[in-house]
Order: sequence, then C-alpha cells, then structure tokens
Amino acid sequence: MTTPHRLAFSLLLLLLCTCVRAQQPYGAAKSVEKLQGLDDLAAIDQLMYYIPGIGSASREELLRQNIKPYMMPIRQVPQMGMEWAYALADCLEYYVNLNNNFKDNLSPDYIAMSLANAGQRPNLVDGLGLLINSGTVSAAIVPYNSSTIPNSVYSVARFGINNFGYLFRPETKARNRVFETRKALSRGNPVLVELQTDASFTDVQGGTYEPTGTGGDETHYLTVIGYDGEAETFELRSSLGRNWGNGGYVTVSYDDFGELARTGYVLIPKE
Repeated sequence: MTTPHRLAFSLLLLLLCTCVRAQQPYGAAKSVEKLQGLDDLAAIDQLMYYIPGIGSASREELLRQNIKPYMMPIRQVPQMGMEWAYALADCLEYYVNLNNNFKDNLSPDYIAMSLANAGQRPNLVDGLGLLINSGTVSAAIVPYNSSTIPNSVYSVARFGINNFGYLFRPETKARNRVFETRKALSRGNPVLVELQTDASFTDVQGGTYEPTGTGGDETHYLTVIGYDGEAETFELRSSLGRNWGNGGYVTVSYDDFGELARTGYVLIPKE
C-alpha cells in the first residue's frame, strides 16, 4: 500500500472508531444503580415538578407554603423500623392523588415486605429503588400492618416514580439544606428527610420540637410539608400517630432543621 493510500486508510479508520464511540452518550451510566438517585442539583431542578395551583412565584407563596391540605390523614407506624416506608408512601400518594378525583392510600407495608422477601434489609434508598423498578400497590390490597403479600398484587395497578433526587446530604452546609428544602416546597413538592434527633423526639407533645441535648441518638424519617419564612420554621409530618406532636405534625426552626436534617430527598414521579 502506497503512502497516500495508507494515510487515507488511517483517516477512514479513525473516523469509523470515532463514530462508534460517539454512539455512547457522554456520562452514560454503567449500571442500573448509577441511574437511581440524582445528585446534580441543576438536573434535579429541571426535573422537579412544579405543581400548578400549589407552587407559585407570588410574594406570599415565596414567604410561606404548606401542602398539608393535599396530604392524606396521619397514620401510625406499627414499628419504628418502618418509619421510612410510611414516609415514602406519604410522599408518593401525594403525587398520585393530585391528578385523581379519588384519594387512595398506598401501601408502605408492601414496600418493606417486598425488599425483605428479596433478601434485603429494608431501608429508604432500597425503597426508592423499588418504586423506580416496580412500584407499590394500594393499601386496600396490602393493608397497614400486614404480615403477608397476597397473590392479588400481581393483577392490580402499581404506583411508582421515574427517579428521585438528593436535595442534600450530611456534608451539605446547613443553610443550603434550608434553601433546597424551601425551593422544593415553593414548587409544591414534599421533601422526605432523615432527621437525627435526641431521645425526646418520640415523646413530643405540642406543635414545636426543640432538641434538648447536643447528641443525636435517634434517626427518624419525616415529610417536610410547609415553611414559614417570617417565623423561619418548617412544618414536618410524622407517621407516629395523631397523639404525637400537634395531631401528627410539628414545627422545627430553620436553625435546628439545618443541624438535624442529614439527608433530603425529592421524588420525581411518573407523568
């Protein structure tokens, strides 16, 4: 092969290799796990729902927001280890019920039992993955405090999400935790938070929680459903029953929230 022909052949080979490599998107995930849970706040911002009629750019709504009227009644978790599943079901059913005339409770017990039956120790992140891959069912099919999953779950509607975003993590600065939570709520999105509290948390009576010590001995999963920029407080919803807090709800100051909230999640529901 002559030198000109070698050069032409080399250029053609380079072009073909470049085309093949270009077929794989930049930053493509190498596994399913890589696709579950977004860390990029800019991407989360683009995918996060804006709920018409709830989220608003008006001055009043930027000062305070509360989606409590759109949430289902407070439930009481049968055991503390399932708090995360009940909080997760709370968040998902909020989106499911927004576009329906009926109000359906979704089953947190199905989420926890499905993971346990698959040989996993149930936790929140695995629960989020389950909602992405298969979803949960109505609580009419798998009621609260169930011990078994009936065969009927294979022939009923499933409710899931497209993805979820990490609004903040333990290393996030306190003021950024407050900011990202407020931003999600201002668009009408509940925020699921992992709260590190002292032992007095489970016995809260009244509408406010203020830590009594410096150590965080317990982890609780709650849903942030409102904020008041004037009072500088968040309102959180628990699954500890109506006799806890103020009918199942409690307010926490921005400062305490910034210290206690370890990880915050927002769901990216299906259309």
